[in-house]
Amino acid sequence: MDDDDLPAFPLPPASGLAPAADFARRREQCPFGRVRLPSGDSAILLVRHADVAAAVTSPALSRNHLLADAPRRSGEPNFLYDPDLLINQSARSHAAVHGVATRAMNHERVAAHLPVVRQVADALVDAMTADGRRGGDLVAGYTDRLPLLTITRLLGIPADDCDRIRRWSGAYTHSHAGTPQERSRLVAEFGEYVRGVVTGGSDAALLADLVDPPDTGTRLSTDELVSLTRLMLSAGVEAPATVLGRAMLRLLGDDAADWRAFVRRRTDPTAMADELLRLVYAGNVAALRTATTDLALPSGTVPRGTAVLLAWISALHDPAVYRQPEALLPHRDGPKFVGFGGGRHYCPGRRLGRAILAVGLDRLRARLPGLRLATDGPFPIAEREVGGMVTTLPVRWQRRTPRRPPRAGGRRAR
Repeated sequence: MDDDDLPAFPLPPASGLAPAADFARRREQCPFGRVRLPSGDSAILLVRHADVAAAVTSPALSRNHLLADAPRRSGEPNFLYDPDLLINQSARSHAAVHGVATRAMNHERVAAHLPVVRQVADALVDAMTADGRRGGDLVAGYTDRLPLLTITRLLGIPADDCDRIRRWSGAYTHSHAGTPQERSRLVAEFGEYVRGVVTGGSDAALLADLVDPPDTGTRLSTDELVSLTRLMLSAGVEAPATVLGRAMLRLLGDDAADWRAFVRRRTDPTAMADELLRLVYAGNVAALRTATTDLALPSGTVPRGTAVLLAWISALHDPAVYRQPEALLPHRDGPKFVGFGGGRHYCPGRRLGRAILAVGLDRLRARLPGLRLATDGPFPIAEREVGGMVTTLPVRWQRRTPRRPPRAGGRRAR
């Protein structure tokens, strides 16, 4: 079959948060079929959990989008083709940057940041409920802001700069509309701003761990710090914001049955976050890889030079691995979550993103247990590089429970 005759990817979306209907058919009938990318290039679409789990840890599949003759996702400019981006760096530079970022956001450091996440979450609820308000847009007031305000605070960035950062990051990831000239100007401003942040001598906790890594002799160059910090302020903010918005739409749908159960049963918020990651992660997008050598996977062999798409949501809804995959079952048994990648490309910010999601759910439950959708929808979902983002979520609440933890400073002890 010629590339022009292949099915187009992304696949036609289903309604709401459901995976595209064609994923289920492909898992049964065509688990190694090719699709046509928006650029016109073709790729093998992996839809079974066994194939995605094997591919995500294989060193034979490269994330470097700048490889010679590498297939392109789109003909449009894209931040994934930034030569300074972590995934496009040399093995040596990648190892250094990835190592510093992973240590800065390891289990111990993220645990120390939890009071900051809680304080930010409570401040957002305070703002939403000020003056006795009983309703609002949960995306604009909470899910879209919590990751941004948390990460900027940990990096020592003033809250007053967050709107500019959102505009810059939207230009960088192409999640916001604009002419190429406008985006180029905003991306340049973004880089200069971030350079000032990483060279400004702030003792903010996360930034200090990146600039002056404890317990290691590795020091990143200014350019490496700029690239890493810019990525954290763009995709590193958009990804947890996308998942949190999708998670709240899932919990509040169907007359808030899942939200009521979460409140009533006092479900562990980390277990709920993990299950929601599986259930609503990413949406109708897939990660692009290029085979640097022939690679045998359970459903077939990927020839060298061939593009591969890892369909996260299809793998995470595979009934061969997850019983009742469409059901919300916290504490379910199952394999390690594949959406954070694997091998040397395992996401260094996974623990912080997961913590933001868990705390975000927990603080809404504590403060607004009577949360409900204010309309029957439909609720618009914008397809972006990091997934399908819920753009507005009108809600109302019945009562407020003012339980707040102590204020946290977000500075690293010296």
